Parts: sequence; C-alpha cells; structure tokens
Amino acid sequence: MFKIPSFLVIAFSSTSFLDCCHYLNFIMHFEIHVTYLFTCFYNREMLLLPLEERLKKWFTEVSGVNRFDALKDLAPTCSEVEILKMLPECAYLVRGLWVCKSSLLFDGVYSGPMDRILLEFTKRDPVPSNILEPFINLIGNRAMRDWILSPLCKRRQILKDHKFISADLSFIKRYPHIVNEQECAWSARETTLRESLEMSTTLAKKTMNSTRPNVASKGPHSNMSKGRDGPSQGSDDLARSVLGTVFTANKVRSMQAVVRDLRQLAAKYASNRKDGSKLQALCNAAKNCASLPHDELNRKIHLVAVPVHSVFVAKHEDKRALRNIFILLFRHKEPNGTLTKQEVVAAAAKHIKREITDREYHQVVTEICISTEDGHLLLKNGDEP
Repeated sequence: MFKIPSFLVIAFSSTSFLDCCHYLNFIMHFEIHVTYLFTCFYNREMLLLPLEERLKKWFTEVSGVNRFDALKDLAPTCSEVEILKMLPECAYLVRGLWVCKSSLLFDGVYSGPMDRILLEFTKRDPVPSNILEPFINLIGNRAMRDWILSPLCKRRQILKDHKFISADLSFIKRYPHIVNEQECAWSARETTLRESLEMSTTLAKKTMNSTRPNVASKGPHSNMSKGRDGPSQGSDDLARSVLGTVFTANKVRSMQAVVRDLRQLAAKYASNRKDGSKLQALCNAAKNCASLPHDELNRKIHLVAVPVHSVFVAKHEDKRALRNIFILLFRHKEPNGTLTKQEVVAAAAKHIKREITDREYHQVVTEICISTEDGHLLLKNGDEP
C-alpha cells in the first residue's frame, strides 16, 4: 500500500487545507503526479544532450522499447528525418517498435541470444516456444533472462508460444522506406548471427580435436614443430579461430578493439564450465593473442582480416563478394575517405562483372560502413562495442 509522506500528514492535519474528497483524490494520484514531475525534469535534462547521446540515454536508462511518436518528444527541435537517421545507431526496428541495441546493454555475452530472439519476432508473432527457447536458454542467468525478456515478450504457456509486447502498425504504414532498410539490416544481421553460430560449432570441433590426447600415435604430432615453441601450427589454428570469432561479431575492428574483444572472449570461455578442456585451449589462445606485441598480433590478424588504413576488415572467402569491392575502394581512398553507391556499382560491374542487389548492398553497408549527413559511406572506425 502507498505510504503517505510525513510532510503531507502534517499538511493535511489542517481541515481547511483540503476537504475529504480532494484529499482522497490527491492521495490516489500522488504517485502519478510525482512520476510526471520526475519525467518532466528528466526530459528537461535530456534536452541539453546531443541527439545521439539523448536517444542512447533514454533507451538504456528509461525505456528499451519505444514507439516513434513517443521518441519525437525527446527531440522537439529536430525533424523526423534527423531522428530517423539517428535511431538505427542505437535501436533495432521490430514490428514497428524501436528496441534498444543489445550492444548498448551488454559487452557480448548476452547480446547474441537477445539478437536471435528479436530476429525471430521480425519474422513472425507469436513465435512458437520450441523455436525461441534454445536462444533463451543461452542466457544462463535466470534473473538476466527475465530482465531481457520482460520488456519484449510474454510467454503463453497454454498456447506454447511467446507473444511480442506490442506493434506499431501506424509507423509501418507511414515509413515503408525505413521498414525496408531495417529489413535489409536484419537480413545482414541474420547472416552474421548464423556465421557466429557456425563459427562456434567449428571452434568446438577444432578444439576438441586439438585437445584430445593422441595416445595411439607414435612420434610427434604433425602439428608439432621441433623447436621449443611447441605446437606452432596448432597455436596458429587456435589464433585463427579466436580472431575469426572477433571478426564474425564485428566486421571492422581497430587494434585496440581487437585486444579488448580478445580479453572479453577469454573471460567468456573461462566462465563457461561446460567442456572445460575444450574451452580452456580457446581461453588461453585468446589471452595469448591479447598479450602479443602489436606487430606480432598484426601478423595474426592478417589470417582473418585485411588492413584498411588504421583498421582491419574481415576477409570474405568468396573473391567475388561485394565486401571485397568495398575493401578495394576504401584502400584506394585517403584515410576517412567516403564512397558513393555509384562508385560501388561501377566497381562491381568492372571487377566482378555483375549487377549488385539492394539487399547485398545494404548488408555490406550495415556490416562495415556508416552513412554521413550527405548520404556518403564512411568506413567504421572499428571501436564500436
């Protein structure tokens, strides 16, 4: 039950202050008044911040799921175009609602499962529990699981499904071009999430093979060198694996970000108690890579990524992939140089002899670029969380 503050008890002790009806009405709505006053004060403080910082603060500290019309109140002096341009930097569009990016909330341990859950809701609503629960179970901490899911969806036990919290059909009707852009972004994100899952499966198999004792074999293992450094080829394989995981999650990384990601990856492997012997090798590999001198780490990064000025961009195995065209063009630009879509289309026609689709174009743009105010493409700085 709501407790009346002591200063109100003193104030209301005078019968001339309020009559009984007004007294009861005030008490019933006191919490609403306080919440409203707090929100007004909070909004006033928020308006002093730059738009991007304002939106990120709102999504991470106030409400993680928002309608666009509500977000417009945070930027009364900005146009809808400006807000819509900034929103994808801090939120995903799911069924017309803007949901806080997982990367703003987590360092990486829970962001993958959260993204997979949101991805399923972009495809259908409700989502059958047997499809969603494998991703929910990846969030090992029960309290964290409830914290992530409660703003997003509700579990319906009788129907054996999960229902998304709501939908904003008016936004979908009013801004079909934004919906289309976000669909392309989700398509790119789905590819990245799938690659991450496949990479994790491959890592587990490789690590199991590399850590399995080879009792029956005679003589040194084929991956063992005769030098004192031990399994040089094996260590390169593990380095390739952990660095591959880093660049699967983020296609563009700076040297500083690679070191940070490797340390976080080592901590993640160390905290996983399942298959300890398998993950220990990966944990050690990530720690070792993170502690290497930059020139040596640079050599190992070249196993999975291409240097472009001051950052590294993940390699693509298919030489005819559009990402390689972007890499080629950016390497021929000055640092912080920009591209236009026309340049990309022309280069694709010249080098890979084919037209590119909007879907693959937006996928690469989402993975490695940010858009400038004039619509040009700038390579990411590689320091994104």
